Amino acid sequence: MAKNEIQVQKSEWRKKSWSIPGLLGGKQEYFSLVKQLVKLVGAEQVTDMDVSPVLKGVTAPRLWREYAPFLKGVGLVGNNAGVLYLTESGIAFKNDLTPQHLANIMQSRFRLFGETLEILAVEPGTVQEINARLCERYKLNWGDCSNTRKRMDWLEILELIEDVGNRKWRATERGDEILKTWHLATPALLESFETIMKEISVSLPPFEIKVLLQRLFETPELHRERSTYNIWVPSPNRIDNLRVITQFTLERISKIELFQFVEKEFNLKTSSAESMLPFLKASGLIEEVGRNTYIATSAAKAWCETGDDLDFIRILHAHMRFVGEMIKTAENDIVRNDIYAQAREYGLNTEKARWIAGFLLEAGLLEEPHYLHLKATPLGNCFVRDLPLIDESIYKEKQETDAVAAMIDSDDFHADETEQLFNRLHAAAIDPMAEGKGAGVALEERIADIFRFMGFEAKRVGGSGDTDVIVRWKDDNGESIIGIIDGKSKSGGTVSHSDISDVAIETHKEKNNADFVAIVGPGFSGDTIRNHARKKGFALIIDTELIEIARMSSELGLSLQELSLIFEVPEGLSRLAELISAKQREMDVITLVVSAFNKEQELLGGLSARDMYLLLRATDISPSLEELISVFETLSQKEIGMLSPMKKAPFAENTIYELKSERGVVNRLRALASAIEKGTK
Repeated sequence: MAKNEIQVQKSEWRKKSWSIPGLLGGKQEYFSLVKQLVKLVGAEQVTDMDVSPVLKGVTAPRLWREYAPFLKGVGLVGNNAGVLYLTESGIAFKNDLTPQHLANIMQSRFRLFGETLEILAVEPGTVQEINARLCERYKLNWGDCSNTRKRMDWLEILELIEDVGNRKWRATERGDEILKTWHLATPALLESFETIMKEISVSLPPFEIKVLLQRLFETPELHRERSTYNIWVPSPNRIDNLRVITQFTLERISKIELFQFVEKEFNLKTSSAESMLPFLKASGLIEEVGRNTYIATSAAKAWCETGDDLDFIRILHAHMRFVGEMIKTAENDIVRNDIYAQAREYGLNTEKARWIAGFLLEAGLLEEPHYLHLKATPLGNCFVRDLPLIDESIYKEKQETDAVAAMIDSDDFHADETEQLFNRLHAAAIDPMAEGKGAGVALEERIADIFRFMGFEAKRVGGSGDTDVIVRWKDDNGESIIGIIDGKSKSGGTVSHSDISDVAIETHKEKNNADFVAIVGPGFSGDTIRNHARKKGFALIIDTELIEIARMSSELGLSLQELSLIFEVPEGLSRLAELISAKQREMDVITLVVSAFNKEQELLGGLSARDMYLLLRATDISPSLEELISVFETLSQKEIGMLSPMKKAPFAENTIYELKSERGVVNRLRALASAIEKGTK
């Protein structure tokens, strides 16, 4: 194959996505549903995302907001300020509403769609057999069959494969014919992608972005100013979502207009939209050009013109730490925990490093060769050569005392133990016989461990005729609350409706006088189990979700009442996610306030919340006056004593405070926490 043809094939492969978005509804309705939705959008009937379309053959249609992610993910529609419109691809499909046309669209957008059909054209097979052949042929590390099953579902819907009995499938005549028109990626071709690194052509940055990088090359001290601020962007397709937001700011807009757009475009609450603003500023995408008035930076405008993900990564690297450096660190296969340990040297915690890794994965600069591993792609290795990198030593602050260093070492030791607990939970979720124990026993034990780690009273029960784990806590009124948990360990990676016995769970709930029921597993397959669980009030918790919540419970000091939202159906998990985001911002505001006191107190003598507001309104975080008043009240509590009022005023925002010795406060709080921990053991 000619070199330029390989480059074209590689470019097409890079543009494709691994994940086919989900479509709500029954599988047999999918094609009819897509046709009707496209027709309605084409008739310009979709101006309100919070209404349900009128659909033939669908008794309980969902909201447009729930259908839109699939339509956008397949490239049939776009969203302009809450109004759906057909893309060029959508218009073409509307004019040719055939299964073959939709199949061609899906082949052009999703990896291994046609390649799955090709395997079925050679020899019939079950979902499990085809998954094994795909994984072997393309060196995949898929932990379950969900990716293959979704591809085969759509191949069936589009009449490209058929059932031949014994759970086996084969390509139809239509499938054989369409294969002749598709360009497929062979294993040899994908291997060639990895061997032509010297021939990889990395796009050049536009002038505005080149200037940012050149400054770092010429003045290494500027690396100190790169931010470590929290990152939050709507998922999935986070880079694309950021591009949409940035494009909205190409002309001057008010803060309120920006928030309203983000809320409507991504179906977010006001608090979530507000939490994005500091990151948009810190990452160099927007800037304040007047009081509460914003516009895209010149570099961000250049990115919107090129539409190149690499230009976004360049902007991010110029403004935030450990972006290009992460690619360099992952030059060879490396486990995520080692990446996160390196990130700490740059002043980033695990959560922030995880976000940066996510951006690099989306941009094709990192890949996941194995679970919990990262590796720079050939494109990533070439890309990073042109970035101004810096050693972590430039960010090193003055060394702490030996005593404080010892406490940090101790914290790191406990952090390692905690990560081991999390890893053991995940391993047990996908291996019923994990740790050499009986079926499901290890998962039940690890679930109990995780809930005890978060502060609940948790006990593994197990055995025939009873629940797996019992969890207890008290609500705000002191009433005892009981939750029961059913652990489902599945080597295939997903729990289906047939794996759950309603009768048994209801019996266990009544036997233990439980208020809540949760099912923990590695994943949940299909709408049936989710709809049924919602109806019954069973919380479905993926093991990785539980791990992330446990991690945040430690980092943010979440209360049991807050953590208990995990059991509430249907909005508990989303409410808890918003709460975690708000808590993370509160911690960042506290850090900023203490830092500002250290810098300004000697000159000004004392500061009020209003003084602080004026000082910090131009910072990346840009806290509101209400947030600052709340932080001042928190830090001035008797139990903390970080701030002390010097001159009280009729209004809280005008009361002047002075900062006490922060080291003394920190040591006292550490000692108090240590004493409490010893008392609970």
